[in-house]
Amino acid sequence: MFSMFMGKEKLAPRPHYVEMLRSLIGGTLSIAALLFLGQWSGHLWIMAPFGATCVLLYAVSQSPLAQPRNIILGHLVSALVGLLFLKLFGTHILSIALAVGCAIAVMQLLRCVHPPAGANPLVILLTAQHIDYSWSFLLFPVLTGAVVLVASAWLVNNIANQHKWPLYGLGFLRSK
Repeated sequence: MFSMFMGKEKLAPRPHYVEMLRSLIGGTLSIAALLFLGQWSGHLWIMAPFGATCVLLYAVSQSPLAQPRNIILGHLVSALVGLLFLKLFGTHILSIALAVGCAIAVMQLLRCVHPPAGANPLVILLTAQHIDYSWSFLLFPVLTGAVVLVASAWLVNNIANQHKWPLYGLGFLRSK
């Protein structure tokens, strides 16, 4: 335990200032776009886990966890699991915990693990007493918001950058 605080491990190298600027611009642009679209359309386009998605998209964009398939499908299947548990089992402690575990397992099964999406069942089940969730939640904000984040990241991450993004797309047709 002491080694965790006084270990000999080295910190990750500090990113170049241009990368930090890209993260600042990308995170700001992405969240602002979702907020403006929501205000303009009257639909909800944003949810809290999208902030954590932006961290992956701009701070570690080359990670498998920050690829379009993982972001879009990860958020979608995790929110679907959350809604299914809400509709079938309610908001009991066990259903909340099991929903998160199931969301993780389904993301692994579908090869679309995205850690921020693991919060989707929590968002749904912990706020269900105050918000009336319908199946349309999967469209607004989950799917539309995730697609906007991916589109924003494509724009920001490919401007004057030697590392092209994404590494791979949705990959629906892959068999292996």
